[in-house]
Amino acid sequence: MHIRKKLLGLFFAAFLALSFAICGSAAQAASYTAPQKLDKYLYYMEYTDYVPDLTTGEKVKTGFACSAVRNGNFYGRNLDLDYADVPEFVIKVAGDESKGRYASIGMAAILTLKSGEVDNVSEADLQAMPNMTFDGINENGVAMNSNVVPAEDLDFATLQSTNYGKPRIHALAVVRYVLDHAESAAHGVELLKNMDIYGSYGTCGIHWMLSDPKETYIVECIDGELVARNNTDNIMTNFYINYAPNTNYAKHIARAGQKVVGKTYENFPILTPHACGVERYAILREHYAEGGESAEGMARLMERVKYTRTYEADTNPIWYTESCGGTLTIDSAPMDFKAAIQSGVDTYQLRDREIQPNNFWQTWHTAVYDLKNKTLRLNIQEDYSKHYDFKL
Repeated sequence: MHIRKKLLGLFFAAFLALSFAICGSAAQAASYTAPQKLDKYLYYMEYTDYVPDLTTGEKVKTGFACSAVRNGNFYGRNLDLDYADVPEFVIKVAGDESKGRYASIGMAAILTLKSGEVDNVSEADLQAMPNMTFDGINENGVAMNSNVVPAEDLDFATLQSTNYGKPRIHALAVVRYVLDHAESAAHGVELLKNMDIYGSYGTCGIHWMLSDPKETYIVECIDGELVARNNTDNIMTNFYINYAPNTNYAKHIARAGQKVVGKTYENFPILTPHACGVERYAILREHYAEGGESAEGMARLMERVKYTRTYEADTNPIWYTESCGGTLTIDSAPMDFKAAIQSGVDTYQLRDREIQPNNFWQTWHTAVYDLKNKTLRLNIQEDYSKHYDFKL
């Protein structure tokens, strides 16, 4: 009996030691600091490691708009989402040479969380959050962000696969993957050409702006083809940009017989019916020079397209394309938009974060990345009276 008890004791001790080793190893694999509250909807965390998940985004069913522009050393980005009680996180991820991972800093959020506080966030959510990075910059000065595009206009074919047989990666995991591994913007493009990108954000496709101190690419998935161009306006909102003769995009436009008419869109000859953000794109192009002056100048440029301008009476011309959806397209007559626009304005006037799922939208954050100095200048929740500064 004593021998049996002794053996059981030794076994239990060994089991505990093994359990602690496994738990310790898991904790080490996803080490992070406790969320530090900076503002009502803003927290800061540092990760020494995390577990990559290339399927991130499969359970996310909401949509976002967003604007991005790069001029000189400065890369500006607005994340536009519904007026919800959801916190964002500035996350700094340490580099790890053994895993080929570069250090980075960027913005992430737990989109299933509907509370301004993080007390009830699970450990698993915090561990996995780096996989939900919307924009960021790494130690090589490579910056990237994701915006949505109207995949329905390409028959949703773009959501299935870009490179069948290669390792699969969900579109929402692309920013994190590139920040972790890219030595340059061109290298980031090559990395993605060796992956099979799939998936969406709600019913929308996703495209990316990818920059380093030398160049900028607009990267898109079009009918099973990864397309990347570095000769665009360096501006990206929410319509496909990589039109060129003989591409799958050009062939689709030809089949659809799509033509854009109307004064508002005269400088955008190639647009699919549900193109969104055309007016924001025009504003960013008109005031583009302002964004190259300084980080403050880029922040001012991005403020020009903060999303609540959609609902403001003095916005002229009105941002019709923000209401494209369902039967409304860029070819619809102005009167056709009247009910949709009025509904958005009425909801905006309530300023109620609990209205779901059809709340109005706002700019959750304006991020300005300095590609040379690897810094982040951040405005949160359309408050441009103050900002936060972070350095990689």
